[in-house]
Amino acid sequence: MVRDRLATSPFAAEPRGPVVLTGGSSQLAGLPELAARILRRQIRIGRPLGVAGLPDIAKGPAFAAAAGLLVYPQVAYLEHYEPRRTRHLMTGTDGYFAKVGRWLRESF
Repeated sequence: MVRDRLATSPFAAEPRGPVVLTGGSSQLAGLPELAARILRRQIRIGRPLGVAGLPDIAKGPAFAAAAGLLVYPQVAYLEHYEPRRTRHLMTGTDGYFAKVGRWLRESF
């Protein structure tokens, strides 16, 4: 089921991209190898990153998803991507100076 969901997911744009396993069951003997064979992708075990002061027991894969959910709001703004416009900065209604002018009109 996971393989089929990955195949249809817009978030798995790279068909050969790695899969990260988290949770306590990711530590089961042979599970990463089995997942790699079934999903035909590289598998890695996720560990909590970006959280200081965790006790040793909370530094394993069992706590990776929970720690990620705690860290995510702090870095979520980095995911916003706006494609570059091909228009020149000084022309059109979406140009830099047009935006500054609009901001000045609306603010004062």
